[in-house]
Amino acid sequence: MKNIKFKKRKRVSRGLVVAICVAVCAVLVALIFLAAKMIINKNAENTQPEGYTFETEGFENISSVTCLNETMAIFTDAATGKVGIMTLGGKITEKAEHNSITVCSDSWRNYRYIADSPRSEYLLLVDPETKTVTTRQYHGLKTPERIPCWSEVGKHLAWTDEKGYAGEVKTKEVSLEPGFYPVATSLGEDAKYGYVGRTLRLEIAAVYENARDFSEDMAAVRKDGKWGYINNLGVTAVPFEFDSCAFADAVGGDIAFGFRNGLAPVCKGGKFGIINSDGETVVDFTFDSILQGEGGKYIAFSGGEWGIITVDKELFVPETTLATSPVNNEPALARGYYMVKTSGSVLNMRAEADSTSDVVAKIPNGTILNVTKTVPGWSYAKYNSFSGWVSSSFLVEAPAETTSAASTTVAA
Repeated sequence: MKNIKFKKRKRVSRGLVVAICVAVCAVLVALIFLAAKMIINKNAENTQPEGYTFETEGFENISSVTCLNETMAIFTDAATGKVGIMTLGGKITEKAEHNSITVCSDSWRNYRYIADSPRSEYLLLVDPETKTVTTRQYHGLKTPERIPCWSEVGKHLAWTDEKGYAGEVKTKEVSLEPGFYPVATSLGEDAKYGYVGRTLRLEIAAVYENARDFSEDMAAVRKDGKWGYINNLGVTAVPFEFDSCAFADAVGGDIAFGFRNGLAPVCKGGKFGIINSDGETVVDFTFDSILQGEGGKYIAFSGGEWGIITVDKELFVPETTLATSPVNNEPALARGYYMVKTSGSVLNMRAEADSTSDVVAKIPNGTILNVTKTVPGWSYAKYNSFSGWVSSSFLVEAPAETTSAASTTVAA
C-alpha cells in the first residue's frame, strides 16, 4: 500500500489572531457607540423644549450679562473684562470699553446711569435713549438725600432722611403720572411696602417685605421671603413661590422682574424660567439666569453659555396689542398737552417716528404728555427721563383741568 503523506498545516501566528480580534472588537464598539448615539439623539429630539428656542450665536465672547434697567443690559467681554451696553434683545449699542457701568439716583425715582470709563477721569453719563456712553460728566449724588416713606402715624407720605422724619411730602414736590408707586414705611431693613397713587394717598396697604413697580397692571411683591405678583386691586394674581432674581440684575439687590408682553422671568429653586400672567410656565426652569426681555426675546445663561431665548409668538402678547405705534397718514397734531388713551395697555415710545424703531419707554394709559413737535401720525414728547415719538392715534386732547397741573409735572 502506497504511503500517503500529509502536508503540515501552517500555523497562524498568535500576533495575527490578536490583531484580528482587536479589529473585530473595535468594529463592535463603534457599532454600539453609533447605535447609542442614535438613541440619545432620538431621545433628545423628543425632549426638545416646546414653545421656545435658545441660541448662543453672537454671545461667544461674553462672560456675563445683567439688567441695567427696563430697556438695556450690561455685558462683559470675556477677553478684556471691560463692559458695554446692549438692548434686552441682545443688540450691542456700546462696545465693551469701560471699567464699569451702574445706576444711581440723585432724587426719588430719578435714575442716572453712569460709566467709569478710560475716556475720562470723571464719571460719564449714559444716554438711556441711545443706550450709549456720552461725553457728559456726572458730578451729582449717588443716592438721594431723602426718600418718601409712608408714615403710619401721620397717615401721609413723609420725607425721610438718615435722621428720620423730615416733613410731609406735598404733591407739587414730586412729579407722578397716574398709577401706583411702591413706598416703604421706613428706611430700615424691617420696613413694610405698599403703594401710593398720584395724590400720595396709600392705595395698597403696606404689608409686603419688598415691592416693585407696576407693569401691565401687575406688580412683583415679596411676602414671607418669597416673591409673587398682585394686580392693581392689591389681590394676589400669581402665588408667592419665587426667589430673588438678583443674579440677573446689575445692582444685585433683592428683586423680581415685572411683566412685559404678558411674560416675566422668575427664579425658583436656584433656576430661572419664564411664566405668563396666569402663573403658567412658558420657559422651563432649567436656566442659570434670564434677564428682563423685549418682544419675546430674553438674554439667558445655560450650560456655561450666554444666548437668546426666543419665545413662540403665540405664547406672548405681541407689541401690536400693547398699543404699538402704527404708521399712518393722519395729519400732524398741533403742539400742546395730550392724554394717552389706549384700551388700558401701555403706549410704546420709540426712538424714531417709525413703528419698527427701538422702544425707549412704555407709557401708562392716562398719562399727560406735552407734545413739542409732530409729523403726520407721530408726536414727540418727554416722559420721565425719556423722550421720543409716540403714535398720535393714541393721543387725545387733555382735559382743561389737567393741563395746568401737567405743566408742573411734565417736562417740556
